Amino acid sequence: MKAAVAQVKLYKDIDANLIIISKYISLASKEDIDILCFPECNITGYVRDFSKVNQNEVMDTLNIIQEQVTHNCVNVIVGAPCFERKKRFNSAIVLLTNGRRHIYHKINLTSSEEAYFKKGKEPLLFQLGNVKFGVLICRDQNDPMLAHEYKTLGADVIFILSAHFYEPLEAIRKLNKNRALPIARAVENNLWVLKANAVGSTNEKISLGGSLIIDPTGFIIHEGNTINELILSYEIKENDVRYRMPDT
Repeated sequence: MKAAVAQVKLYKDIDANLIIISKYISLASKEDIDILCFPECNITGYVRDFSKVNQNEVMDTLNIIQEQVTHNCVNVIVGAPCFERKKRFNSAIVLLTNGRRHIYHKINLTSSEEAYFKKGKEPLLFQLGNVKFGVLICRDQNDPMLAHEYKTLGADVIFILSAHFYEPLEAIRKLNKNRALPIARAVENNLWVLKANAVGSTNEKISLGGSLIIDPTGFIIHEGNTINELILSYEIKENDVRYRMPDT
């Protein structure tokens, strides 16, 4: 199972984001990647007024991405605001090559997000081949019990979709924290953690990349820089996901 994360720029224009998503799905196909994860709110951009997002446009974009997923034989996880039962959620949508979809709603919202979104209530576990995947969104990484719940459910890998946009000084100050938390979640639960973070600036706020692929011992396999768009990938073998360190 070759798993990957895309570290990309986010725009407030859905069409611009779709061009980037399409580009990286195509690149992932050429690299024989099985599943590719994009950042939080990748379809709409993160630094914006979500009350002005056209949900029909979001759904139309998801349908276009689904066609690309099927055509390129690459499973994809992408972030977007989604409505369910007349409530708006900050969501991660899993688009599978067989046409099936799964959705996870962010549970741990920031104070600014609470003006737009309702809290999710349930984790999401899905399976490809013999590998079981869990999904978190950004601040969810701060919650050790949520990651532990995925371990209890049998997850082998956790994907984290992030968009760490801050004022420039705060972005620098939080680099170490946002690097350390995914490592902690991996070590605590003996799980692979793959984090896709946005890169670039929007409305004078910046996100400094640093996307990660971390093994169950906390070793960083790959780490993105703070500037460039890129793909990080790693082939996780069956022995890798079935191996568990003894409890100490």
